Amino acid sequence: MRWGRQLRCGIARHSPLLVALLSLGLWDSPPRASTRMETEPLLPRGLTLELPPPQTVNEEEVLRITLPVKGGRPGTRVFVEGLPPGALWHEPSRTLTFQPDFIQGGWRHEVTFTAVDGEQRVQGELMVTVRDTVRPPEPRIVQREEEAGSLRLTLEQPTDTWLDSPSQAGRTFPAVVTVPLAATARQPMPVTVRLHGVGNWPPSPEVSRDRFIIQPSDPQLTYWYGYSEDVLRGTAPRGSVPPYTVRRVLALLEWVLRSYPSADPNRVFVEGDSMGGAGALTLGLLDARHFAGVVARHAQPVARAHRPWRVAQLSSLWGMPEEEVPGPAGLGVWSRLDMTRALRDEPEARSQFLILEHGKDDPIIHFGSMVSPSTLTGSSFYETLQTQHIGHVAVWHEGGHTEPDPWLGERWWDRGWNPRTDPKSFLRRDVAFPAFSRSSWDGDPGRGGNGHQPWSKESGYAGDPKVAGDTGWDGDVAGMFNRALRWDASRLVDTPQRFVMPLRAVLGPGVTTIPQVDVTPRRVQRFQCLPGERIRWSFGHSHGTVFAAPDGGVTVPRLSLRGDWTPLVLERG
Repeated sequence: MRWGRQLRCGIARHSPLLVALLSLGLWDSPPRASTRMETEPLLPRGLTLELPPPQTVNEEEVLRITLPVKGGRPGTRVFVEGLPPGALWHEPSRTLTFQPDFIQGGWRHEVTFTAVDGEQRVQGELMVTVRDTVRPPEPRIVQREEEAGSLRLTLEQPTDTWLDSPSQAGRTFPAVVTVPLAATARQPMPVTVRLHGVGNWPPSPEVSRDRFIIQPSDPQLTYWYGYSEDVLRGTAPRGSVPPYTVRRVLALLEWVLRSYPSADPNRVFVEGDSMGGAGALTLGLLDARHFAGVVARHAQPVARAHRPWRVAQLSSLWGMPEEEVPGPAGLGVWSRLDMTRALRDEPEARSQFLILEHGKDDPIIHFGSMVSPSTLTGSSFYETLQTQHIGHVAVWHEGGHTEPDPWLGERWWDRGWNPRTDPKSFLRRDVAFPAFSRSSWDGDPGRGGNGHQPWSKESGYAGDPKVAGDTGWDGDVAGMFNRALRWDASRLVDTPQRFVMPLRAVLGPGVTTIPQVDVTPRRVQRFQCLPGERIRWSFGHSHGTVFAAPDGGVTVPRLSLRGDWTPLVLERG
């Protein structure tokens, strides 16, 4: 297809000789072959970026655009900026693919394309508009309570057949939203979507002066995903398992962002504990385009690995694991809710940053959820974080599901640094961060039993969370991944030709060694790489070359991080 609009570089298309011939009217007869051979080298082939007209796409539908580039030298690169959240640019085929979800309607995105061939450079913009075609019912405010510095809203969220099964559409779900009164459109504040665990609704009143808090409800215990279209009719789940609960959470988020310009859409975090932790992983990875980070405590990342009675309860909503009742996209729901698969298969999920906590003596969601291999992928969740180079901080200890570690105490690891609020090592949806993996400072979480406790299908090798040293899991009793590694996002350089991110390690009192770690930039906005592209790197006195992975990611291995800031510099080979 030939698009109606072209952008050419500013090199003249005709030599002065040809202009003179045209003015004398001597252009009527075609030149002889010998004349063409002599003349064509004098005609610069202008680099041309052929952009389509402005594009419009409906929510939940797929927009796919292939961008023709003509002229220029071999090896012309095309870089893109301003992609809508969730859009993918595949440079080898020069194809943009975007499937907006149902809360992205009404937005317009100006996408900038830049073609460069080493001598010439041409740039153009494409406007992409998302039609608001899926319109679930608006939540209703039923109570307002102003407390010190914040406003607490109690909501009713009515449903339709997009947010609920056909037989139940029209019912309402409760929710609570807390609004910080000091937030303004010029100084927006972050948003936390907090997902409750089993039996933890309604939430306790709280004051929030520095962030919005959205607290939806999941009374059917769907683990924050959804249920079969006909599950509530008294029949076995069949047909499809839409993510009704996910949709209700996202609809609340969209309502808050639209109602309050003082809520920052680039600093939305999702957090939860137990069932809420599993839900935080589900939303944060499968709908990663909307979230800057995930905090998941005592979470089960692999649905099939739940203890037997929880598998039975979820089977009443999703069908049996072996039946693999599909979701809307066709993938069986039990496989879709295996987060080792999501991190392996989905580029959007690999862009996420995870903060994880688990107790080795947790008898409810036991430690095997982190260290036992998935039957689908053959890899444990902790292993997948390392092999897929996922941004993460993970800690474990000898506590239980609600009990703190008997020796280290309550939330011993959560003091002094928080990437949600840190002025340097912070997270935003639109800013790159480094994913650390295979650090020499990593603890050993173990893989199985140490002989102190017998195996149980319900509780794994958990001991008594009140007794120090009795856990049945091998490896370090308490440990962490990446807790002491930092980056300075305030000094980030992210251009098509160069990427710079200062890094360091926090060296505490008495620490005499420095960590070696692999570093993979994630959420890169401009320094996009082709699969297999050669990239030069430098880090202090060290330097070398690496090649981009099949997904375009770049991993620099075994960097030695010291206590002072050292910039990691990436440049094209």
